[in-house]
Amino acid sequence: MLEGYLKRYLKLTAGTFKGRKLYVPDIGVRPATNLVREAIFSVLNNILEGGIRNKSVIDLFAGTGSLGLEALSRGAKYATFVDNNKSSISSINKNLKLMGLRGSVIKSDVAAFLKRNRKSLEYDVIFFDPPYKYRWVGDVLNMLAEATQEGKSSVLVYERSYDKILPRLSESFSLFKRKKYGQTEVLFYNII
Repeated sequence: MLEGYLKRYLKLTAGTFKGRKLYVPDIGVRPATNLVREAIFSVLNNILEGGIRNKSVIDLFAGTGSLGLEALSRGAKYATFVDNNKSSISSINKNLKLMGLRGSVIKSDVAAFLKRNRKSLEYDVIFFDPPYKYRWVGDVLNMLAEATQEGKSSVLVYERSYDKILPRLSESFSLFKRKKYGQTEVLFYNII
């Protein structure tokens, strides 16, 4: 089914579509590894009542969409994917169609998307996985806090290179867990 389309693929690690091969754009994106995805969802299952099941998620800097697609496979009720790369958007749409899943796929720069949606985002889980060399992480995370609807508490899962200095964040962010996997660090925040 994937033959002739892309040379690379990744597999979902759990849920309804466990083992399913996904399209991956051949543009130098860095999908979350199986180990990192397993660890992220293990933490989410421990901190969210009912785990990821029936939760709404948004995958910012979606790239392959692996985190949002994994969430849908594990029973998330809805996923939104935001990325500004045409190949990434195409791959995410193909993967949703392949699995018969519904999600909102938005081609946009993440900062522009957050500006347009000020005070209106309502997601239980926010996946934030910018390119490791992205320079405006702190600015965009603080924009994210402003975009989150007042009174709505969300969990932010921020995947980053472990050797980078943490950006200065607003008081809306409360770090509650850090995990390191090789060159990757995953930070878990409550956004209040």
